[in-house]
Amino acid sequence: MPYVDDVKSSWVSYSIDRCEATGLNLTHGMTVYVTVKCVNNIELASTVFSSPVYISLDNPQANTASLEIDPITVTSQHDYFAGVASTPEVQSNQSCLQFHWDGFEDVSPITGYGYEIIDSLNNSLTGWTHAGYRTMVTKCGLPLSSGTSAVVGVSAVNSGDHWSDTISKSLWISATSPSLTGLENSLFVLKTCRICYFYYINSDF
Repeated sequence: MPYVDDVKSSWVSYSIDRCEATGLNLTHGMTVYVTVKCVNNIELASTVFSSPVYISLDNPQANTASLEIDPITVTSQHDYFAGVASTPEVQSNQSCLQFHWDGFEDVSPITGYGYEIIDSLNNSLTGWTHAGYRTMVTKCGLPLSSGTSAVVGVSAVNSGDHWSDTISKSLWISATSPSLTGLENSLFVLKTCRICYFYYINSDF
């Protein structure tokens, strides 16, 4: 190993093209190099260093990761949820989702990400899909139904092919305007002389 501490002292391999080292004390996140020295019958030698080998024994950490869905053609949901403490994410587009993520951590290199989109009945709309090194995805051609939710899940993978826990976020799909029910409306006057008019609507929220 060049320029760093030895994990294993030199030893002789009796094969001309391979060797095996056992009993090594390797830890997650360690970077290992192998030095090979070839000596001929008259003691002339050549030395070569390997590319780095990353030791990956554990999963990436997802406890600091975050996922956000960017609603496309957002409906004016704030009128419907006035006074509600937590306004849900809503969009009217029924075929595309756009989302991005950040914050997965690992001392072993993260080599990519994967995602899956499911509907409110837990049916997979995409299957597990590799995203490469991208941290933003726009996925179209989805059969999203108004009045249901879509859930996006994202995980990270490291150089040892270990996957992190999945983080997820949901989005409500609403592509139809509220409709009147046809029920009788009412009109009354409060003691404060303020006139109140009530009517009934149907909504898929």
